[in-house]
Amino acid sequence: MQSSNVLVIGHPRPEGLDIGAAFVPSFKEARDYLALHQPSVLVFGGGRKGDLEKFCAFATESAPASLWIVASEGVAPTALIEWTNAGRVHDLIDSFEDPELEAKLQSALEAGGEQAQRRQLVSLFEDQSTRLKRLKSELESRVQKRHKTLRKTLRTLDETTTRMAAFHKALLGIHRASTVLQMEKMLNEALHGTVEIEWVRVRFDSQSSLKNQSGHNILSVELPYQYDNSRGEVMFAKAEGKRFSADEIDFLQELSEALALALARLQKLEQAETVKGQWQATFDSIPYPLCLVTADFEILKLNSAFQEACAGENNFRDLIGKRCFEVFFGREFQPPHRLDSPFTFRNNRSTARGESETYEVAGQRLGLTHDNQSVQLILLRPITEEVRYERRILEASKLAELGTIGSSIAHELNNPLGGMLSFLQLILMDMQKTEPLYSEIKAMESATLRCRDIIQNLLSFARKQDLGDSAEVDLWHILERSVKLIELQSRSKGIDVTYIKEKPALVRASSNALSQALCSLLQNSIDAITERLTVEPQLHGRIEVTLESEQGKYLLKISDNGTGIRSEVRSQIFNPLFTTRDPVLYSGMGLTTAHTIVSDHGGNLEILSQTGFTQAIVSLPRLDQSLD
Repeated sequence: MQSSNVLVIGHPRPEGLDIGAAFVPSFKEARDYLALHQPSVLVFGGGRKGDLEKFCAFATESAPASLWIVASEGVAPTALIEWTNAGRVHDLIDSFEDPELEAKLQSALEAGGEQAQRRQLVSLFEDQSTRLKRLKSELESRVQKRHKTLRKTLRTLDETTTRMAAFHKALLGIHRASTVLQMEKMLNEALHGTVEIEWVRVRFDSQSSLKNQSGHNILSVELPYQYDNSRGEVMFAKAEGKRFSADEIDFLQELSEALALALARLQKLEQAETVKGQWQATFDSIPYPLCLVTADFEILKLNSAFQEACAGENNFRDLIGKRCFEVFFGREFQPPHRLDSPFTFRNNRSTARGESETYEVAGQRLGLTHDNQSVQLILLRPITEEVRYERRILEASKLAELGTIGSSIAHELNNPLGGMLSFLQLILMDMQKTEPLYSEIKAMESATLRCRDIIQNLLSFARKQDLGDSAEVDLWHILERSVKLIELQSRSKGIDVTYIKEKPALVRASSNALSQALCSLLQNSIDAITERLTVEPQLHGRIEVTLESEQGKYLLKISDNGTGIRSEVRSQIFNPLFTTRDPVLYSGMGLTTAHTIVSDHGGNLEILSQTGFTQAIVSLPRLDQSLD
């Protein structure tokens, strides 16, 4: 059986406990194991009284340094008290199923480590004490022969004891120090009163020499290893005229070896901190939110971009251990599919200003583990602008294709419809309104006229807008003109249209065409509010128009509190002849025509909508871009 620092005896389901321990089923096998190994921690519970007592006696003798974690179930209280008083029991658990078993095992291992360190120190002191006793015995055996040398021998003994205390103090100091300067300070404090050292310096090849300082006697001891690729030495200085004895030289050489080990530890710590800092700097330099997560997507590490994106949290420590997607996208986040590495998906995220951003999420499993779980890298790249451009390209290509098809169909249908309309009108001229078929023939004429209007709209959409009358115009003038055209309709329905006119906003445009586009958008807002008023008569309808300047373009935003556009039809709103209202009353060409007009002016039309709110954003190039 493989050796382990932890021996678990009689656990009913050892396969469910992943703590790197050795498992035996009974106290008999445990005694056999203890005969070969020395575990730091023993974990056991109750059993037959005789077996338990024999095992405890055997464990006390064969593994005296081990700590016990006892499952109190089935163990006599008197035995627990006896073991506790004897210092063997480190902790108690209710049973092997105790959820705190692993934590208590870790505590016991740490306590065992501390005891081992104390035993090593005790062993060191015992060794030194043995050496002192041997010296004392030798001195006592020579007392009668060398009575005259007694004082000298006693003085040597006192000096050795003092030096050992100084050695111990120096060891503790240099191993606790975090810099070379602190090590020098600790050595100064430990040796000043013992070896009469004035100062201690740790010097490397790259530093200037201190050996030529006047007024001091300096002993240099070379360090037995390289520090930062430099050969080092320790210099001990006494006052001028004071020499180093042979014992002092040996003592200081031993101390220098211990100092070399401490410097090696310090160098490794510095290298580790440097690598850690470089890694963190690289991690933070990535401009996109990035984090390392467990298999359950709990955050282990994150970069500054992720922390800034989750500004609602206090600091990065508040984010550690939380599920990355719930923190970033909200508690209502649902993965679009099974997230098996590698994976990618897109998801929307609401900002603090209520806007929606689209992120592309990529996950990749790394060759790292944490708590025996694989570690994954999650990258969240903002692609809002990319999605917006994709949507614009798709809409433009779709409109171009539909325009071509509509133009072909319109030309093919115009002639037959013209003939049908002419014959129907001739028939109506020869009929009396009282005749039975008059109403049916009249309805056929109306239907034919509607078909003609639809075809004319398709032809208008297919033909590129004539912008021959384009000139330098003020968007405010075009807006005022458009508002006046729909003002009678909006007032009659109690809808307020508000805007605050500011300084001129100059663009190059066809006033008539652009006014037609804005009228279509305003009319859409009026229709949406009217539809909502039929359900909510108490609603106060509002249309708000704002004009903003941004990076060489103007953004004209028309917002209303109408019904909004259902998510399932938002991708079709620019299609010709598409309408969500009565097709008899609405042709479905308003938004299509507006989009075409705005595009022909080198701009873009975007519709944002949710329940109870819709906003049309018209962007047009500015003439006064030099003001940016």
